[in-house]
This record gives sequence, C-alpha cells and structure tokens, in this order.
Amino acid sequence: MPLNQKRQLEEWQRRIKHLSIVVTFCFGIIFLRLWHLQILDGEKYRALSENNHLRVEFISPCRGLIYDRHGILIAKNSACFNLFLYPDLIDSPKRYAAFLAGILDKEEGELFSYLKRSKKRYPFRPILIQRSLSWKQMAYIEGHHFEFPALAVKIEPIRVYYPLASHLVGYISEITREQLRQGNFPKARGGDLVGQCGVERTYEDLLSGIKGKRLLEVDAVGRELRLIKEIESRPGYNLYLTIDARLQKYAEEFLKKKVGAIICLDPNTGQILAMASSPTFDQNLFVRGIDPKTWSKLKNDQNKPFQNRVTSGLYPPGSLFKVITAIAGLEEGIISPHTKFYCNGRYKFGNRVFHCWKESGHGWLDVKEALIQSCDVFFYKLGEKLGIKCLSRYAKAFGLGQDTGIEINEAKGLVPTPVSKWAIWRRPWQKGETLNVAIGQGPLLTTPLQVAVFFSAICNGGVIYKPQILLKVEDSKGEVIEEIKPVVKGRLPVHKQTLDLIVKALAGVMESPLGTGYRARSEKIPIAGKTGTAQVVSIPKKGKKLPYIYKDHAWFAGFAPVHNPKIVVVVLIEHGGHASSTAAPIAKDIIEAYFTG
Repeated sequence: MPLNQKRQLEEWQRRIKHLSIVVTFCFGIIFLRLWHLQILDGEKYRALSENNHLRVEFISPCRGLIYDRHGILIAKNSACFNLFLYPDLIDSPKRYAAFLAGILDKEEGELFSYLKRSKKRYPFRPILIQRSLSWKQMAYIEGHHFEFPALAVKIEPIRVYYPLASHLVGYISEITREQLRQGNFPKARGGDLVGQCGVERTYEDLLSGIKGKRLLEVDAVGRELRLIKEIESRPGYNLYLTIDARLQKYAEEFLKKKVGAIICLDPNTGQILAMASSPTFDQNLFVRGIDPKTWSKLKNDQNKPFQNRVTSGLYPPGSLFKVITAIAGLEEGIISPHTKFYCNGRYKFGNRVFHCWKESGHGWLDVKEALIQSCDVFFYKLGEKLGIKCLSRYAKAFGLGQDTGIEINEAKGLVPTPVSKWAIWRRPWQKGETLNVAIGQGPLLTTPLQVAVFFSAICNGGVIYKPQILLKVEDSKGEVIEEIKPVVKGRLPVHKQTLDLIVKALAGVMESPLGTGYRARSEKIPIAGKTGTAQVVSIPKKGKKLPYIYKDHAWFAGFAPVHNPKIVVVVLIEHGGHASSTAAPIAKDIIEAYFTG
C-alpha cells in the first residue's frame, strides 16, 4: 500500500475513534437524562400526568372522643364547612383574591400573594383556605361555583370542647410549618389539625385516626366525572380519662377569679380525679383559628392562662415540707416521738434571728404537737440537727425535684443542695439556709402534683404511684382496646410506726382546737391534712401593708377518710394569704362533695 494511502487510512481511523467517543458521550448524556426523568423524577411526572384527568382527595377521619371516668363527654366532633382551593384550576389569582377578600373579610393583597405562592408550590394539591364557613358564606361560594371552579366547599368534622379541664385535655389546632419541618407528626400534612398540648397532644396517635382517599376522574375545569376508587377513613380511638367531670367542675368553680391550682388523687391507684388550674382558657378558640387580637391578649396575660399550675407551677411548699422534716428526724433517730423542743417565738442562729409565725411562742412541744400547731422554731432546731444533705435526700425520696411520670408536660422543681447552689448561682451554701429549707422556704420549689403524690404515699402506707390520667381506650364500636393499670414507682424509706404517727398528727391538724386547720374541719368526713403558707418576700416591718403580688401563697394538702383514705386533695391559692382561711375550706368542701355527691 502506498505510503500516502496508509497515512490517510490512519487519519480516518483516528477521526472515527474521536467521533465514536463524542457519539458515546452524547448517548451517555441522553441515557443519564432519561434515567433522571424516569427513575429519580418518575413519581413527580407520573403525578403530573395523572392529574390531567385524575385527582386524589383525602378524607378526614373523625377524631376520637374524650370522656370522663363515668362516660360523660368532654370533647366531641361536629360537622363544619371548610373551603378548599385547587391551584391548578386558577386562571387568574387576582380575580380569585378579589372574590374571596369580601366574603372572608381578608386583605386582597395578602390573598393574592398566598394564591400565587400556592399555585407555584402545590399545583395539584387542594389547599385549605378557610375553616368553618358560615351558612351565608357557604351558600354564596356555591352559587358562584361555575365562575370559580377552583373553589370547593367540603363538609368535614371539627372538634368541639366542653368548658372543662382545658389544661388537662388540651386542644388541637392547625399544624405549624415548624412542626412539619421537624417531623413531630409523621402522619400529618399541611392544614391538618393536630394536638398541641395535654391529652390531645400526648395521645395524638390514638385520637387522630387514619385518613381515607378518593380517586376521582375530573374534567378540564375540575368537575367530578366519576368516582374510581374510595378507601374509607378510620376514626380515632375514644379515650376515657380518670377524672370525674362533676368533681372537676366543682373544683373549677372554687378557682373562679382566683389564681391557683387544685389536684385530687386516688391514693390507692394514683388516678387523677380532678385537675384544675386557674386562670383557664377556651380551647374552641384554637380549632377554628384564633384571631391575632385574642391570641395576643391571652399570650401577654400576666396570670399566664396557658400554664397548667398543677404540673408546671413551681412554688415553695411552705409548712407542708415540715412533714418530710419530721419524718427525717424520726427515721434518722435525731428525735423520738417524745422528744420536746421549746419555742419562745424566735430562734437565734449565729447573728440572725429566725421567727416563728406565733410571736408569743408555743412552749414545749413534741413532734406531733409541732406538726399540729405548725411550730417553726421546732423545725428550725430539727433542721439544724439534720443538715441540708439529709433533708435533700428525704425530699428526693418523697418525689420532690423530679418527674412524677405523668404523661403531660411537667416541671421537676428544685431540691437544693450545696452542690446545686454552687452550680446554679456560684455561691456557697450558708448554714442558715438549711433552717429555711426545714420549714419549706428558701430555694426549695415543688409542684402541686408532686405534693399530692407524696401525701398519697403517706396515707396509703408508703406506696408511690405514677399519676394516671388515662383509664381505658375504646374503638369507635365501643370495644375496649386497653385498660390502664396502676403503676408503682417505688416505696417511701419510712417505717410503719413513723407513718402512723404522722397520720395521727395530720388528723390533729384538723381536729385539735390548737390545729392550724381546725376552722376547716368537717362534721361529715374525718379529714387529715396540713396547711402551708409560703412566703413570697421576707416579712416586712410591722404595720407595713403588702401589695397583693407579695402576699404569701396558701397551701393545703389532705386526705379522707383518715383511716381508709379514698381521696387526696391539694389546693394552692397564689397570694392567698393564710391557708387556714383560704385553701383549707376549699379542700374540705371538695372532699365533702366527693363523698356526699
């Protein structure tokens, strides 16, 4: 072969090789693009194709009902008209915004921006525009359906609450963007109503049910042509709570125009019979969408109506803590039931004088008499002998400073120690602070629920129960799915003879003429209990009148009947002053109502 032909052949072979590389590269790009369209984005384009003639609609399930222990309805469902919009059928967002602004009493510009954004983000998904339309609004929109085919009115269930136990039951409202982003509610979509607090939040999975689906064939303007397939929704489970609705209502009546909390427990099971916190709020405001003005008023209320004071209100327990101090002294052998201390109305410790509530003093007292008369000096002296580490150990053994285990949100409180004080405030513990803790003052903080748990343990023989709010779960047909059994968390490290002595002392608080609760004694039911007055500020100079917000908190914790307890009642009135005249009479009336109906 001539040399020049050979060179031409090599040149052609090189060109063909380069061309094949280019062709292979081009086909590779085409293949990758097809793979991307069909595999990675296949679902997306399949949905776009199907939505040209098919539409999937979700069917909202009926939320489970909530009852009290006797079957009295607390939260139910009702029907309402909800307005939806199909963004893919909007021809002119401006025209729709102008139409809706007058009907829904909303800003046209705001609606226009929302419609444009929805058309871009969710072109084939129905968007909730307005919940719970009035009859007039519904009729007007339906009358203009052919002019505005992108709008659809649907009948859906809506939650209705009876005005009872709002902090315990909680409420539902539309899921927020933050909750969607964090995945707090895996089954929920934008626009869904979900539990935000209380029982509604804790048992969201049981109450919410399962959505149904409808596959529809529609024409170019969104009119339904035929139903292709339907999967029915499944209603949520019904919940029976442990509370007694009648007792709950009675407790809430006592707290009207007051700031405080009431908790009633069955000491033999840990079941909560009533849980009232005041001020309260209307849960129904959140279901349909609360207006900004009302929300701002509730949110900025200085009395914090959204706070459940039973589980998250933190207060010094005052003289209620003397029960723990007395038990610690007896169990540690620091005192015996016959040991007596003298009270002259004051106790000098170092260069500071600690005062008793009774200026003239109580004289010689043993531990039972000291509890009955709530002598401060007796417990100052006992607390000094015990020391802060011992007091803290017993306080924690009684459940203070830790979760009770209740399913709804709660605060732990604080049981102070030298270590915790240094960690929080970077200050060393002062010996005088131990005396304050011994009578339930100082940095010691607890919740009414924790107090109810430890008083239950005192009267039931030392068993610490987990507070229970759910009694049983039923399906929509009334078949019991689960019955909740009492849960024992532990036992008090206390001998029976010590508990017997404490119970006798608490009975004396109510029955002895010298007892701090004598004025609230009952002629119908034998009650044992302890009053407590927790200082908010130090005692002012004599004759100086305190503003309301600086008045002492009033406590009462008690149980009845004394020798076979069936109920524990704890009452806290913020800035209520003397417990014997505010908190104790309320507890007495609640106990009598519980036993007499």
